[in-house]
Amino acid sequence: MRLEEFCKPELALILSGVRSRDEALERIAQAAAPMIPGADAKGLLHSLIDREQKTPTSTPEGVAFPHALLPGLEQTIVVVAIARPAISFGVPGHPGSDVIFAMFGPEERPWDHVRLLARIARVARGSGALERFRKAANAESLFAALLAEDRSHV
Repeated sequence: MRLEEFCKPELALILSGVRSRDEALERIAQAAAPMIPGADAKGLLHSLIDREQKTPTSTPEGVAFPHALLPGLEQTIVVVAIARPAISFGVPGHPGSDVIFAMFGPEERPWDHVRLLARIARVARGSGALERFRKAANAESLFAALLAEDRSHV
């Protein structure tokens, strides 16, 4: 399973000037909505916020993995984003997250969702991967860095 099956160039984002988790999630939902038949940005945003309120998805490395399972979705999509500046996902002791991998997957295939989350985590843990993502000057270079990292993992 390669990430490029699930992430498209228009789903790589540089989120400049975001001030909050919800603002970042709103921008992610707006980018994802055109890629999901029948979805609207508001509904996607609510699904991400609902998930984050149950258990925030940030890590001590400054990465967040907001995700949602949606009924009737046929194909999982992945959004990769860099937030400048980093934003809090509400976990005491975690730094702000500046690398964000958001995912929308089919509710009917939760195990595929879990496997893809694991793949993203492996790619992000690659030696120097987070720094390469953080150095991306624009969305195109972020997408290229993601594909290069993904291809370097078996």
